[in-house]
Amino acid sequence: MRVSNAMMAENIQNYLYKQTKALLKTQESIASGKRINRLSDDPIGMGQALGYRRTISKLEQFNENITSARQHLDTVENILAAVTELLEDTKDIAADQDPSMRSMMADQVVTIRDQIFQLANSRNNGNYLFSGDLTDTQPFERDTATGVYSYEGDGGTKDHIIGEGLQVSITADGSQIFQGAGDVFDVLNDLEAALRADDGDGVTDQLPLLSEIVEGLNGVRAVNAGQSKRLEATQNYNKAFNVNVSDLLSQVEDTDIVEAAINLQLQETAYETTLATAAKIIQPTLMNFLS
Repeated sequence: MRVSNAMMAENIQNYLYKQTKALLKTQESIASGKRINRLSDDPIGMGQALGYRRTISKLEQFNENITSARQHLDTVENILAAVTELLEDTKDIAADQDPSMRSMMADQVVTIRDQIFQLANSRNNGNYLFSGDLTDTQPFERDTATGVYSYEGDGGTKDHIIGEGLQVSITADGSQIFQGAGDVFDVLNDLEAALRADDGDGVTDQLPLLSEIVEGLNGVRAVNAGQSKRLEATQNYNKAFNVNVSDLLSQVEDTDIVEAAINLQLQETAYETTLATAAKIIQPTLMNFLS
């Protein structure tokens, strides 16, 4: 079959179009740093990349939850440590047998009780820490007429999703923490009353009760410490897993700059060669046609 000038020109045009398209794709991959910029570049690779991105997004959310949980636990630990220290001071008061100091000691107990009341009603990011799920409700109230302290929260926990199927639940039931091993407010009320009544036996009777409350608080703190360790270990695992998935994502979608640069140079050379060849073929043909 005779090859016409039109067919020759069309073939050259198609070849130049393909080379230009490949050249532009290589330039785009270098500029973006991504081998896959659209679905048509690599449908299978795009699917893998989207899967890796979803995994990375989940890991980042899990670690945000862990950071929030650890901050919550740190805040609770600081509060319970302060309450424990106040109760240790109260035990020293109850152990003091000097009758002449009991009125002043009663005032100290009132101050300690008020401080513990404030700590038990602490907030974190605007939410009450020890009211269970009722985070907008102040957990402890005091009846000014009777001096009785009541719990207004519920038994809910602070739950944090830290991994696929993994959850950590932090105790937030103030009645369990401050009234579980013994009602800290009732004991302090009784201690104040005994001190004001100059009742030595009544004062001494509060010592084992105070020790039980401190032991209960230490138990809560030990559980929280274990949860904090678990959170730290899980966060480290998530970070390491994130690095691995990010590496896999990079292998799938990132441009091999060295390889792309070599391809670009080869494509530019081929394109320029094609242009030069086309000029030599088409120009004489056109001159012959004109003559």
